[in-house]
Amino acid sequence: MRNKIAGTLVFITLLSAPVWAQKNVSKTDLQSRREAILQEIRNAQALLNEAKESQNVTLTELRALNHKLELRQQLINNISLELNNISTDISTTNTDIKVLNAQLAKFQADYARSVRYAYKHQESQNMMLFVFSANTFNDMMRRMEYMKKYRQYRTIQANKIREIQGTLKQKVGYLNNKKSERSELLSAEQVHKAAIEADANETQKVAQVLKGQVSDLSSQIAKNKKAAAQLETAIKIQIQKEIEEARRQAMEEARQRALAEARAKAAEENRRRAEDIQRMNEANRLKAAEEEQRKASELARQAELARKKAAEDAERQRLKDIEDARKRREEAAAEEKRIADAKAREEQRKRNEERNKEIDRRKEEERQKELVRQKKIAEDLDKQRQQATDQATQYKSGGTVVTINKATTTPSSSSGSAPTTVRTNPESTSYKNLLTPDIQALSNNFAANKGGLPWPVDRGLIVAPYGNYQHPIEKSVTLSNSGIDIGTNANAPVKVVFSGVVTKIFSVPGMGITVLVSHGQYYTVYSKLSSATVSVGTKLTTRQTVGFAGKNDEGDNVVHFEVWKVGDNGSISNVNPTGWIAPK
Repeated sequence: MRNKIAGTLVFITLLSAPVWAQKNVSKTDLQSRREAILQEIRNAQALLNEAKESQNVTLTELRALNHKLELRQQLINNISLELNNISTDISTTNTDIKVLNAQLAKFQADYARSVRYAYKHQESQNMMLFVFSANTFNDMMRRMEYMKKYRQYRTIQANKIREIQGTLKQKVGYLNNKKSERSELLSAEQVHKAAIEADANETQKVAQVLKGQVSDLSSQIAKNKKAAAQLETAIKIQIQKEIEEARRQAMEEARQRALAEARAKAAEENRRRAEDIQRMNEANRLKAAEEEQRKASELARQAELARKKAAEDAERQRLKDIEDARKRREEAAAEEKRIADAKAREEQRKRNEERNKEIDRRKEEERQKELVRQKKIAEDLDKQRQQATDQATQYKSGGTVVTINKATTTPSSSSGSAPTTVRTNPESTSYKNLLTPDIQALSNNFAANKGGLPWPVDRGLIVAPYGNYQHPIEKSVTLSNSGIDIGTNANAPVKVVFSGVVTKIFSVPGMGITVLVSHGQYYTVYSKLSSATVSVGTKLTTRQTVGFAGKNDEGDNVVHFEVWKVGDNGSISNVNPTGWIAPK
């Protein structure tokens, strides 16, 4: 009978201990694992009971039975580890009890010998005689200290005996508890072994019934494949629409940014040129003021020279008058010298006047040149304003290229700058970079929670895995699944596994109502729903209900769950949801 049961559809994992059972784990961990397995068994039994309510035997019922068998085998393996730990504790406790009994016997024997000796030799009298027979006072004090320590030693022996007796009592109680716990676990192990045999028989019966329904298998598989293909096509179309919309928005934002940057650059260039003109005017004003100051200084210097010269002439004339009598003979020569000096001064004055006229002429030429230059700068500024106006007009008419031509002559530079061209091409940009910073952060958080996302239902088990797998009845038939199918209880609330936005709600024959939720680069799909509780555009938080579980064509309560990803190059692909949700 057991060989026959072993040949049924029980998963191969039931025949060997799981990986966690092969490791040394603590008692608390084993107890927690046992309670978790028992809870999963209860959940599987509840799902099995609901599946049995249908008049037809279904694959969900078979999968629930197989899952239940697997859980019971794990529970037995867990109990075996607990029994091994308890046996080790019992062995260790027995050894401790033997050691404590030996220590207790030794202390009791020593204490008994001490009491018998004290009674036999009348210890109190002998002790007094021992103390007072000392030859000196110091010797008497040492003997009294010795007697005090001797009594303390006996008291310590008595306390040690009581301590060992208390410890021994605790060890015996602990040993009895462990033996009782081992007995309970052995009974539980026998119960679960019997339950495994009963479940295996039931599994075999269900498998036989399903084998009798193989005639309808081909049509059902074809129908399911068609429904899955329609669902996949609808998902891809919707995701592609959202990719194109994100790309269009990115292009529009890029154009707006380019226009804003062009306007900002034009305004900055105009501001810079105005500042240059203002600085040039200020420099000219300062230069004119310095020139006026220089002229005033030059006139003052010339006046001072004239004053000094007049003073010198007056001094010479005074000396000349004083010495006139003495220099009469030189009067003619002095007169000639005076006339020559006057001519020289006149010639110097004329030369000074001509030099001043030449300076004034050059200043006037420079002023005229400066006026011509300022006029040219003003004309260049008007041209730039006209170019900015023409560019804005060109952009409003549909242009996507904004060109800013900088002036070829500026007050601060003698050479022109190269034109600046802003071009936008979101077509070649990574899809991730097309998303807003908030959506990028949401996408990164979704990826960071891989392996820890909650299940879309509170209670359930995977009845159809991701990818290609063998049909549980016809091993020659290979099925394919773009997500996972989760069996759950009737009308179970289906909850979103992460924060996101509802982007599509649609129906596909054979797949019920489907809700598509966007998480940035990632999308989650909740299908085979009986109804949806959200609408397109709804912003969801983690574990918020999006609908309720429906029934498949066989009458089972099943939720279909998928995870999709958009690559940086815009490619669309589904991924294994099992690696994203937290393991149970």
